[in-house]
Amino acid sequence: MNLIENTFALSTKLLKEDLHRARERKSVEGFLNTNHNGRPSVIDYHIEYEEEGTYLVVAFGIESQRILLSEEELTFGTRSYLVCACGNRVNALYLNKGVFACRNCQKLRYQSTTINRTSKHGQFLYQQSQILKLMSLRESISHIFYKSQYTKKFNRYLDLCGRAGLTSEISDAKELINAINQS
Repeated sequence: MNLIENTFALSTKLLKEDLHRARERKSVEGFLNTNHNGRPSVIDYHIEYEEEGTYLVVAFGIESQRILLSEEELTFGTRSYLVCACGNRVNALYLNKGVFACRNCQKLRYQSTTINRTSKHGQFLYQQSQILKLMSLRESISHIFYKSQYTKKFNRYLDLCGRAGLTSEISDAKELINAINQS
């Protein structure tokens, strides 16, 4: 069974600056380092402009793959999407068997959907999985304070801790912010 967490994702977030340059029709090329099947790999890419659309050309292994780029105008700017071969506009295409495609085409599942949460063992495994994800999220938050208040990211982390039942983390955070505000 293939899991999203174990698969390399070519995402609009990863290519944000290059997609911005592509909207301005500038020259774009680069590479990404990744692990594929346990081995270090390099993915080369560049942008091609044609009458029918703009394409992200990804070279991985022997063959290259052309991925259509789509844009949508929003009130605050333009958002780019990757278009899968099935026609879905997505934010990420996943590398599986040497081909980039959306998670539906690749038949990828999230790890949390493989756990039977109705059994005692499943409940324990699910809770441990959530705790590991929260630990990873907490490590990624570099600043927890702004103007003597918690940042939005840290408040979101605390909200997720509450949903996971980690009340001690929330009470420790409340004690800390109270101590800071009292001094």
